[in-house]
Amino acid sequence: MQTEAATALASVERESAASLSSASLSSDSTEDTSARFGPDDFAGDELPMLDPLAFVTEQARESGPISSALVAGNVHKWNPGHYIQFGSNANDFVIDAALKETANMPFVKGIMIRASWWQLEKGKGQYDFSRIDRYLNKAKAKNKRLFLMVGTKTFDGDKAIPDYLRTSQYSGGAFRIGTIKGTYGENMALYDDDVRDRLVALMQALAKRYNKDNNFEGVAFNETAWGKMVKPLSDSQKNKFFSNLAKVDTATRSAFSNSVVIQFMNYPSNLVPPLFENMKDKGVGMGGPDVFINDPDLERSAYVFNPKARGVIPIGMKVESDCYNAVRHGGPYTKVDVRKIYSFARDRLHSNYIFWNRYTAKHNPWQDVLQMFKGEAFPSGSAGGLNAACPSKFASCAPRL
Repeated sequence: MQTEAATALASVERESAASLSSASLSSDSTEDTSARFGPDDFAGDELPMLDPLAFVTEQARESGPISSALVAGNVHKWNPGHYIQFGSNANDFVIDAALKETANMPFVKGIMIRASWWQLEKGKGQYDFSRIDRYLNKAKAKNKRLFLMVGTKTFDGDKAIPDYLRTSQYSGGAFRIGTIKGTYGENMALYDDDVRDRLVALMQALAKRYNKDNNFEGVAFNETAWGKMVKPLSDSQKNKFFSNLAKVDTATRSAFSNSVVIQFMNYPSNLVPPLFENMKDKGVGMGGPDVFINDPDLERSAYVFNPKARGVIPIGMKVESDCYNAVRHGGPYTKVDVRKIYSFARDRLHSNYIFWNRYTAKHNPWQDVLQMFKGEAFPSGSAGGLNAACPSKFASCAPRL
């Protein structure tokens, strides 16, 4: 029985690659309306490529807390495997349900909770980490761990930043982005150094509280894509945004000296390479907000870096709700086999972590994920088939400090 099941899963994995360019589409195919990306995200292919070592060189010339040397020789908490991902508005009921559903699955290591910046800082320097504490305690009670996603970009009328940043001192704090549904969100104005410094202060406060907590696995930042900008940024603002993001990554890695730090990256293609090189230089993990099994744009702009990160820095990929319903961003709609998503994230993207969105709408793919986890063919190892080797940028790894 075990052999038959394993053969069946292997068959699915073999046919996955063959089906990438010819995935069968459902008869009620519709275009995805999330519109997370705008023209400027894809314009990178036509723009001059920034020197891949630009940010590494820039930080080497500077001094101060943002570019301070990273502490060598630290032990890193390292618990690769599968995590259940939730958005910033998730409630206790769904998180409790997920922890209960996966309580007896040792390869499901915990949960990822997203918190927007404004939820964590109510006023300048006035931090509120109560939501993190609540869900961290829930994870601890089930012998699970927590990953925190710090959100600095939102859609559909939600805000991303604290209100105190909405002044001229911080260039308004954010710029507006829209969707094809006619709604608006915002992305932080990271081209402003004062905004950068406030985000660094937040990450240092978080690290002071959680870096040494054995059940706090790590922290991640959302995707690099701008979004559909209402008022386009200048080229200098775009370059400064990424330069400052690289500095935030470095400062966060320095503050979370015993934890995993991951930067999700996707677009634009001309600015992602120097960001990645800084991440690899500093030991910041790479990840992505989507595991689309046939997305040419992501293959060119983001997935090309996964083999370069393999074994060097952590790799954590998120299976967003869209990934269950399409093989590429924007559709058309098709039900995607979760076993193919798992195989792609494991074998093509070399993931140490997979963050599965607990998505129960449409065809309820979360139940398919649970069924896969429970199947006899699913790897029984502690990382659920994912690469568990300690990254070479870490001096040493251990489940607990």
